[in-house]
Amino acid sequence: MNIVVVGAGGIGAYYGMILHDVGCNITFVARGENLAYLKENKLKMTHPNYIIEDKINTLSIEELIALNPENFDAVIIATKAMSTKSISESLASWIKKLSSSLKVPYYISLQNGVENEDVMCEYYPKDFVIGGLTRLIVSHTLKLGHVHCSGEVQTLLGALKHTEENKSFLEKFKNILDKTQTTTIICEDIKLELWNKLIINNGVNAICALIQEESGPLLKNEKTAKLIYGLMSEAARASNAVGVNLTQDDAKKMYELMKTFQSVKPSMWVDTQNNRDLELDEICGVVIKNCEKLGVDAPYTRTIATILEYTYNKKRINLLKSK
Repeated sequence: MNIVVVGAGGIGAYYGMILHDVGCNITFVARGENLAYLKENKLKMTHPNYIIEDKINTLSIEELIALNPENFDAVIIATKAMSTKSISESLASWIKKLSSSLKVPYYISLQNGVENEDVMCEYYPKDFVIGGLTRLIVSHTLKLGHVHCSGEVQTLLGALKHTEENKSFLEKFKNILDKTQTTTIICEDIKLELWNKLIINNGVNAICALIQEESGPLLKNEKTAKLIYGLMSEAARASNAVGVNLTQDDAKKMYELMKTFQSVKPSMWVDTQNNRDLELDEICGVVIKNCEKLGVDAPYTRTIATILEYTYNKKRINLLKSK
């Protein structure tokens, strides 16, 4: 299978390398210093159970859309959620040259948030949009060309609009992923699973970034654990604004499940350490916005997100002044 992976950071590099290792023809799309480095050097992906290192073809998004999209079976999006719209616009222009929508590559999101697939559907045939999420994986870039990952790694995938064609594609894609040391689950209702993950992300991402602490100690502390449960409960409530209709029992189940996971350092905390933009709008902002649609506030989410945004922006301004 010929697969484009847009984003060669923690998640993108991991999936690109494990798929390359089982025989897929992978093309990375990157930008900036990562693009320059990967054009000339090998990418190394380390995991406690295996190491994969090789030179992978890497392009800019402009170089990709100069190629024939008929040569690719799928495009995996593994960037920050704030990039989804610009990437979708580029890929929409890319497939305009095709004479038939049946030749369009499948478009797979492996991103944080619950709105990426909706954005994709504005630019891309809905039949070819595949929602996805990852679980039980911690993946960070240690330095240029080296990504370290850990965890059992589960991948959940599902079509936004079910057809026989995308069912067949998902079965083939699952068969390929089953050759890797990961678990893949095909879901009938991927929107439900995306919101379940948002419950967890809203519960730990921002508060871990704010306090600069892993999830494990915060869940063991009685006071911070109550904050996390409040954050998760608000995410479940917000899902009712879009018809997913998760309950407080669902939030409690995800909270109890989270306590069984290994302690993690969420990506939002890593982003604060590397002076990157945060996915606050795509995680916390979605919860606040959808609670407002229901006529209720999300005080836990609003408080944690506002304090994190304020203190982080202040830190970034001070860094600019010191240069």
